Amino acid sequence: MKVGIISINIYTKSLNFACPLHTWAFQQFLLKNGIDCTVISYKPNYYDNFNRRHPYDYYKKKYEAKLAKDDTLSDPQIQKQNQDAINYLKEKMELWEPLREEREIRYDKFQHFINENYIRTKKCYDSDLLEVEDPGFDCYICATDVIWKNTPNVGYDRGFFLGSTCMENKKKIAYAASRGIDFAKTPEETEQFFHYLKDFDSISVREKTLKQYIEQNSDIQVPVVLDPVLLHDRTLYEKISVKPPEEHYVLLYYVMEQATETIRQAALYAKAHHQKIIEITDLPVGNGRLSAYPDVDYTHRYAIGVEEWLGYLLYADCIFTNSFHACCFSILFEKQFFAGHRNSEKVSLILDAFELSHRKLVSKGNPVENPPAPIDYDRVRTLLAQKRKESSDFILEAIHQAETAEREVHDYSGQKKKLTYRVQYNSGKVSDAFSSDWNESEGILKKLTSGSLEYIPHAQDKRNDGNSHLAPNQYHLPHHRFIGWRIRIQIDHRWFWIAENGKLLLRKDARSTPSEKLHIFQDEETLPYLPVNHISYMVAEAIWEPIFPLKVLRKLKHLMEK
Repeated sequence: MKVGIISINIYTKSLNFACPLHTWAFQQFLLKNGIDCTVISYKPNYYDNFNRRHPYDYYKKKYEAKLAKDDTLSDPQIQKQNQDAINYLKEKMELWEPLREEREIRYDKFQHFINENYIRTKKCYDSDLLEVEDPGFDCYICATDVIWKNTPNVGYDRGFFLGSTCMENKKKIAYAASRGIDFAKTPEETEQFFHYLKDFDSISVREKTLKQYIEQNSDIQVPVVLDPVLLHDRTLYEKISVKPPEEHYVLLYYVMEQATETIRQAALYAKAHHQKIIEITDLPVGNGRLSAYPDVDYTHRYAIGVEEWLGYLLYADCIFTNSFHACCFSILFEKQFFAGHRNSEKVSLILDAFELSHRKLVSKGNPVENPPAPIDYDRVRTLLAQKRKESSDFILEAIHQAETAEREVHDYSGQKKKLTYRVQYNSGKVSDAFSSDWNESEGILKKLTSGSLEYIPHAQDKRNDGNSHLAPNQYHLPHHRFIGWRIRIQIDHRWFWIAENGKLLLRKDARSTPSEKLHIFQDEETLPYLPVNHISYMVAEAIWEPIFPLKVLRKLKHLMEK
């Protein structure tokens, strides 16, 4: 049985050290247990076209595009939103510009780690591509971290829920899934969440609050398991870690939030113990936030890789962090550590799991004047061994069942046939001679930057059930005959043409595969049922042919110009 692992791994905007590590750790565990597995290179639906090596270039491009946008006719609220977006993008540019060289080094080190250590797919997939192309696995496992979040303005990522068309009627397992702070806000989003979960063969989660949420709102029973990095003992990481040049230091590692208290208390601790601080973060903060503490001896490290990060954790005298995974490695390496505040609950829950809640920093506290009790690692080792066995037993048994048990075959078309969408009608050709009879009380007729016309109905009146029809053509072009429509759809972010054989062809691939001819839809033709889980847009592009031969048209044009 071939297993495909889908997780947050390669495509992380922040170049968070844990993302490539937890996926690698999970794959290593499966390989150690004789399981044929491959990491799926996967871009999350919130990733956009982010430039991981040069974030400055990404934000600069967005900034310039926003500045060039003409919003003079927009209402004041839209103008304010645009200005807020411009200010945000400008701030991001200014933060990333000084880190250009260091970011390149960090990116290259991340890629080296992945290239050297992963068994992965050559092709990069996303939620669009997984609707039309099967990577070829018998079983899919979505593995750990915040994969089940409901990203604002984006929604759930089907790939992380194993809810894509290519995964239908395949074995599905969730290992240590987490939802973070963004989850269902409406009844519809809740329904969607549990719709995905019902198609799993086995589910485990990383936090007990997610377990409680699922079990209170469904009949699904889910165990809490360890993050994959804790499935191994420390020797796996010691082998790849790089010893830092510094000795006898306090490590300060913070992610996501401002971490103001974590930084302040780390500074108090280091000064009291006459130690240097090594400051590491995923955030673009130039020389680091300890620059606000002139009396603290510190070094800011940004241009490091996964192996160096592990080394800094392994050899630290003490660790201050608000990172979940840094807490995990502090426990593995048996460090005295302090855990700072996070907006999410995952840090608190990992501390609770190992009876380490006393290591959580208190707001406005002083770890020197009121030090917590030292960590009893005899007790922690006992708990870790127990939880590691439970977690290992879960995933190995889930995979064994997937190999041996028959799975009931499901028909997924019912849900897909409920999809609704609107069709936008593009004139195809670019000509000022076009006239239109489209009803502008029922839609918007506008000229695109390409020069073509497009009519956008107000209503999403088309249903993906194979019974909806195209509207009659209302474009007119002198001396031309309307032939029909070529149709492309946008699933999430990518565009696909509908071919003669019913396949969906990536827009960029349509020209390179002449054997796959595009279907020409006639006026008011029935729209086909499309076996996909989402349709953002459908565009019907008109096709025209001259009524007269081209030579005659040129002669007529010449006579008219005279």
